[in-house]
Amino acid sequence: MGATLIACETCRPADRDLHGRTAGERLVAELRTAHEAGLAAEVRLSSVRCLWACQRSCALHLRAPGRPGYVLVDFDPTPEAARALLEYAALYAQSEAGAVPYKSWPSGVRGHFLCRLPPVPDAVADISQSEEHS
Repeated sequence: MGATLIACETCRPADRDLHGRTAGERLVAELRTAHEAGLAAEVRLSSVRCLWACQRSCALHLRAPGRPGYVLVDFDPTPEAARALLEYAALYAQSEAGAVPYKSWPSGVRGHFLCRLPPVPDAVADISQSEEHS
């Protein structure tokens, strides 16, 4: 089962390079370069204009159908960060249920997890029939 790694393009707009690219755009470029070099072929790369994690950028969302998703934050737009993200994403994609043992995590992603999102089917619970308390 494949996974999708979605990177925010607009992270750290004040941190532009000589070409006017934000840190988020530079991280997207680093991810594409590493991916095109053959890293994490089972992972689809995507980007969005904003993940609303501006205080913790650069931010990414890793997800796959029927699996918990993860938001990872506080990355610099470096080749090392891109490799660590893609290595983790590949482990996630290859795992049984989206759970990667901590000992297998690349060191470059440790300490960068902001939150875990439940799989979509589990997140859509009917709360309209909750009990009323008197």
